[in-house]
Amino acid sequence: PRPVLLGGGIVVGGGSGSFQIGLNPELLKSYNEYIDLGVATNIYYSSFNANAWNDYKTRNFQLGLGTFVRAWPIQNFFAQIQPEYNWTFAYEKNTTTGASATANYGAPSVLAGIGYGQHSANGMSYFSVMFDLVNSMQSPYRMGQLHAQPIFRAGVGFPINVKKNKNR
Repeated sequence: PRPVLLGGGIVVGGGSGSFQIGLNPELLKSYNEYIDLGVATNIYYSSFNANAWNDYKTRNFQLGLGTFVRAWPIQNFFAQIQPEYNWTFAYEKNTTTGASATANYGAPSVLAGIGYGQHSANGMSYFSVMFDLVNSMQSPYRMGQLHAQPIFRAGVGFPINVKKNKNR
């Protein structure tokens, strides 16, 4: 029997005047050696401070929820499709003028891509590259760009089914 797996990945980043942290938890059931179905979430926070080229200090919090299908047509390689919806809560302040604003909005996404990994009754690990097929202007995957950017994800998962011993 194939267990339910709990796992996902983390995001940590930063640089001069910036900081990013996030979690991508997921819960999945592997139905056979070819198909996994699951639920995924995105929790992400970023902050960027003003600098010599930019007068704006920004803070963003994003929350997303979706489902996914991973198909493993050949051992260790998969294709994935993940419809989801993301909410963004943004704050921006012009450090020169003192003017500030907040914005809250949502956007649908359909992530699709390919990956490499392994999945078994003992757990999973993977690396994937996906793109947002919807390419909404308010999608967190555009990252201020004109077009959707590649989404790189890696993660692990552990079985949460515990075998019960029968005591007689």
